[in-house]
Amino acid sequence: MFYFGEIAALAICWLFYSEFHWMLQRRVRKVCSREFIKRNFKTIFDKIFFTPVSGKAKLGTLYYINILLFWLLLVMTLFHLAFGWISSLSGFIRVITTILVLVLGLTGASCSAGSTEYVCINRNITSPKRILALQVVSFLSELTLMLAYLYFAWAFIG
Repeated sequence: MFYFGEIAALAICWLFYSEFHWMLQRRVRKVCSREFIKRNFKTIFDKIFFTPVSGKAKLGTLYYINILLFWLLLVMTLFHLAFGWISSLSGFIRVITTILVLVLGLTGASCSAGSTEYVCINRNITSPKRILALQVVSFLSELTLMLAYLYFAWAFIG
């Protein structure tokens, strides 16, 4: 039960990371044209880390945070898939996953308002009340995911 619960938590961490990545992607698209992006993004790592355009898009510290979060999540996911079934490592995995859920969840929750507004504009939802309501729902859903993980990982499975 613990093994699959932690895999689900890591999947949620990847969702939170994707929201952070999407925020960076929107920032790059505001500054750089599509042709410039297509011309400079040659590898998958360019698309994940935005290396060729990080200076032009003025990502600054967010560039390094993106790299750190991606590799940390990847290593933790691989570590859990390889050694998560060993019961003596369950405490370590639980603590590291909790830290990841909190850091990425708070980052994702802070990015959720901009993401929701971007989606609403692309879907021609222009009512400020409706956009605000969707932003609140998005924010609360991310907080609920974090709290649900904390409850199940520390109270139920503990």
